[in-house]
Amino acid sequence: MPSVDNNKKPVTLTRIYGTLTTIQSASALAFSTFVLMHGAQVISANVGGAQLANRTLLLTRPIYQDKGIETTLVVGSALVHVASGLAKFSIRLYWKQLGHNTAHPALLPYHRLVGHLQIPVVILHYYLTRLLPIERYGDSSFIDFGYIAWGLQNRPVFTYGLHITLILGSMYHAVSGVNFVFEKLFGKKKVVVDKTSKVSQHSKSVEQQSINNRINRQRLLKKGAFAALSLGLVSGLVIISRDTTKIPLRFDFESMYSKIIGV
Repeated sequence: MPSVDNNKKPVTLTRIYGTLTTIQSASALAFSTFVLMHGAQVISANVGGAQLANRTLLLTRPIYQDKGIETTLVVGSALVHVASGLAKFSIRLYWKQLGHNTAHPALLPYHRLVGHLQIPVVILHYYLTRLLPIERYGDSSFIDFGYIAWGLQNRPVFTYGLHITLILGSMYHAVSGVNFVFEKLFGKKKVVVDKTSKVSQHSKSVEQQSINNRINRQRLLKKGAFAALSLGLVSGLVIISRDTTKIPLRFDFESMYSKIIGV
C-alpha cells in the first residue's frame, strides 16, 4: 500500500507491486462490508443492550453466512488480502535492501505491523465463534451473543483479551487504510509532472506544505474515528456481558471454550 520512489526500481517489479496493491485494496473493501455488519451487531448493544445486539445479529448474520457469500466475502477476501499483503512485504524487503523508502504518509504509524499481528487473532476468533460451534452442532447460525457473554463472564482474561485485541487492531488497521483504499480504487490517476519544467522553489514549498497539512488533518480524523469506534465496540462487549443473565447452553459453551484454554 505504500507510495514508493519508482525512479530506480525495475518497472516490472513496480507494476507487480501496484497490481498487488489494487488487489489488496479491493479485498479490503469486500471484507469491510462484513466488518461493518459484524461491528454494528456489537455497537447496537450501546443503544438497546444485549437484546438489540442479538436481534441485529440474527438479522444480519444470514447475509454473510450464506455459503457462497461467506466463501467469497469473508474467507476469500481475507485470504486474498493477507496473501497480497505478504507478497508486497517481500517486495518491500528487497527495496529496503536497496535503500529505498517504502513508507506511505497517509497511513498511521505501524499500520502494516498491526495488520500482520492481527492474522493469528482473527484466526483464533474465527475458530472460537464459527468453527467450534460447527464442530459441535453442525451449525452456528442459532447461537447468539450468549456464547461470547459466557466467555466474558467465566473466562474473562481470555475472552476480553482476545476481543479487545481484535477490536483495537482491526479498527486501527481499517481506519488507517480506508482513504488509501478508496483513492486507489476510485481516485483519479495522478498526472506525472515533467521534472524538467521550471517550477519555482517557493511554489514547491507551498504545495508541499499544503500536502503536509492535509495529511495531518487526515491523521487527526483517523485517530478520533479509531478512538470512537473502539470505545463503542468495547463498551458493547461489556454491556452484552452485563445484560446476559440466562445462558441455556452454558455447559456446552464451557466445553467448547475448554478446547482452547483448558479448564
